[in-house]
Amino acid sequence: MLIRVLLITAVLTAAQAVVAVAPQPGEMARVLVVHSYGSEHICGRPQGEGVAAALAAGGWAEGDNLELRSMYMDTKKVYTTPEAIKERAAMALGEVAEFRPHVLVVLDDNAIREVMLPLVGRDDLSVVFSGMNGQPQDYDRKAKFLNSLGAPGHNVTGVYEKLHLVKSLRVVSAAMGDIEPGDRVVGITDFSPTGNAITRQFELELAGVELPLGWELRRVKDFAEYKALIKEINGDPTVRAIYPAALKLKTETGDTYAAGDIFAWTTANSTKPEMALNYFFSKIGLFGGAAVDFTAMGRMAGAKTARILSGEMAGMIPVEDAEDYAIVFNLDRATALGIDIPKPLLTAADRVYA
Repeated sequence: MLIRVLLITAVLTAAQAVVAVAPQPGEMARVLVVHSYGSEHICGRPQGEGVAAALAAGGWAEGDNLELRSMYMDTKKVYTTPEAIKERAAMALGEVAEFRPHVLVVLDDNAIREVMLPLVGRDDLSVVFSGMNGQPQDYDRKAKFLNSLGAPGHNVTGVYEKLHLVKSLRVVSAAMGDIEPGDRVVGITDFSPTGNAITRQFELELAGVELPLGWELRRVKDFAEYKALIKEINGDPTVRAIYPAALKLKTETGDTYAAGDIFAWTTANSTKPEMALNYFFSKIGLFGGAAVDFTAMGRMAGAKTARILSGEMAGMIPVEDAEDYAIVFNLDRATALGIDIPKPLLTAADRVYA
């Protein structure tokens, strides 16, 4: 009898923890997308576009049976202090209370940390994350949402941003073609929460893997240090490429440079090919490599959102890695650097920008 009671209790507990929030027949589905960054940010915008595309493909058409709203925290360039980020998160949580979405989609780590975590466990709201650089298990220690990756078991599911660093190293090595012993790539990260998360991702993706050339990680605290490091690297012939993943740096004048500003300076001043974390980074000037396909990652999150709107439980939809990547090259940058990319590699590329 005791065993039977325990089993019934376990089932009831699981049923309470696994949340399904779907619109009623004839009701407009409501989805709120909270971006960590601005409306034109080169990480967030393609994810948002992917979410909308996947919802439409899943039968949820904006203006027909779907009301889709977006809110931009703009925490990469404008609201950058911890206090300002929390204020923007409070505004996003207010939007959740006012709009009452069936599903909240949060893009990138600031929104995940400051907006998603306070909503873990809600029985009237499902949450889908995308672009998570921090480890899911680390977030789970702050607010329990993850029984397992395969069956999260609560009101949250989403997509982890896998960087595909090893693939990118192999692509860049093949593009240069004359690697010597001792040659290496220098990865560069900052000390922001995202920078800390990317640093950890580098460690995890490289652990125990044989690489085609060496790897060194350097970290910078501001734009002055970044510029000095690039100048140092320019003078080191054993550094064959850089992986610039410092995406938020304070300048000498107190301004904040985000990825676009940093990369514009980099391509004007660096003499080394840059590995692009995001394929769009290559579009705006970086050399290339095997880059995260942010639009595809957004589509994965959007597909999960569509499944929830159709009645599936968020807690039963697996948390997955963003598996899609694109081999990308910027031919203008290759020409400026004097690199002749082998034609078979160019033919195999998913995107070639010029």
